[in-house]
Amino acid sequence: MTKTKISLLKCTSYDTKEVFLAVKNSIDLLGGINSFVKPGERILLKPNLLSAKEPERHITTHPEVVRALIKLVKSAGATPVLGDSPGGAIKGVSRVWEKTGMLKLAKEENVELINFETAGSFIRDINHPLIKSVHISKAVLNCDGIINIPKLKTHGFMIFTGCVKNFFGIVPGLRKAEYHKLAPFPDEFGQMLGEIYLFIKDKVRLNVVDGIVGMEGNGPSSGELRKMDIIAAGADAVAVDSYITELLGFKAKKIQPYEYLKKHNAGEDDVSNMEILGEGQVSRIRDFKFPSNWYINLVPKFIVRILTKFIWMKPLIVPERCTSCMMCVESCPVKTIIKEPGEKPEVKWDGCISCLCCHELCPANAIELKSSYLARKLIRQ
Repeated sequence: MTKTKISLLKCTSYDTKEVFLAVKNSIDLLGGINSFVKPGERILLKPNLLSAKEPERHITTHPEVVRALIKLVKSAGATPVLGDSPGGAIKGVSRVWEKTGMLKLAKEENVELINFETAGSFIRDINHPLIKSVHISKAVLNCDGIINIPKLKTHGFMIFTGCVKNFFGIVPGLRKAEYHKLAPFPDEFGQMLGEIYLFIKDKVRLNVVDGIVGMEGNGPSSGELRKMDIIAAGADAVAVDSYITELLGFKAKKIQPYEYLKKHNAGEDDVSNMEILGEGQVSRIRDFKFPSNWYINLVPKFIVRILTKFIWMKPLIVPERCTSCMMCVESCPVKTIIKEPGEKPEVKWDGCISCLCCHELCPANAIELKSSYLARKLIRQ
């Protein structure tokens, strides 16, 4: 049986030349950029632009990793375009482009920026017990192929955000918050992510992961930075994510949506069926911290529903750090964050579904996660 190829190379900084060589060499090990991109094609580059955060905060895909792929796509005779639908675009996508360094990069490399909201959307029916259809940006139809460029991070709700999770960004605007509301449990949300990936899978040419500086703990925006010095690449998003989580000490098959995708033969999740290429192969990354609520993915949903009164994790706004920007109020899918005149916003826990959108998008890191006594005992915080 032919093994799925994954390349993994060391890259110790975001120096332009070092990043370019690491990205180019990782793709060369897989057959070279011309194996994935053809002359005359329009290739959408899809980074993780979670919100309006500067590159040095390492919450979003670094511009130098994107720059390397822009140059490689151009070298293949194709036209790269750059796009995403950031959760933080509530305050305006132009602010996200500027803060993340993508606006400056686009000007320097003469690349078009695509706003997934203004590009329009279409409705895609999906196989899901709670969500009958999802809105997808037409930007993914208006390209010949996609190069996915996620950031290596943990995720407070889904445990890990990598290649597959990054495609939630093709859902435009506030629809993302609506789907959190409709699918409040990780397995329900994971099935929706799996359906989105199944739809987009055939357009995905390549996945290149920015793991030079990643995030552990309670990511994807308020975790702890972790220097890992890696660039990983592969055509199979499930395989890349599975190998990376194995390096971090976890099994992707225990995480949604990978369990769902495995049932649909949508990618390889068994590391023994992978061929790992690269001189800078990295052994298991020791003592990597996963989110505090990792346990919830391992507990059957019916038990979670029964014990939800006793096992919970909720966001708490720290008034001293809060700037009253209203991002949490505007992004909450169930409108359970209230701001009284003259006061800081407050999360009303009775209505909170623990989707952690507010924690994910807060620009001031003013939202902490509080666990119940039983939850702390289970996860030994």
